[in-house]
Order: sequence, then C-alpha cells, then structure tokens
Amino acid sequence: MNDAVKRVLIRAKELNKWVALNHFPELQVNRSLLRKLEDEGFLLIHRHAEEGLLMKLTMQGYRRFKQ
Repeated sequence: MNDAVKRVLIRAKELNKWVALNHFPELQVNRSLLRKLEDEGFLLIHRHAEEGLLMKLTMQGYRRFKQ
C-alpha cells in the first residue's frame, strides 16, 4: 500500500474517522489489495451512496501499519 495512504489511514484511525477513496485521485490505489486487506481483517470498507468507497483501519491493521 502507498505510504501516503497508510499515513492518512493511521491518522484517521487515531481520530476514529472514515476516509473516502476519492480523496486520493492522483494515487494509484489497487482495489484488489484493498479487498485482500479487508479479507485479512486489516481494513474495513464501506460503500456509501454519495461518498463512494470509505475505508478505515481495524485495530489489527492499525498495529500492523503503525510499525
């Protein structure tokens, strides 16, 4: 996963916020990687009607990416 995306997700977890994927238009975010991280329990993904794809790290994901 891109380092910028990791930093944003870590900070969002600390603030207990969701992050919309459309906030990263210039970054190449691999959707299959996001699905894999969700399946492994590191990431929560929510599909919102207006905002699109929303992401949030789980505690397990926060611990893994915080290192």
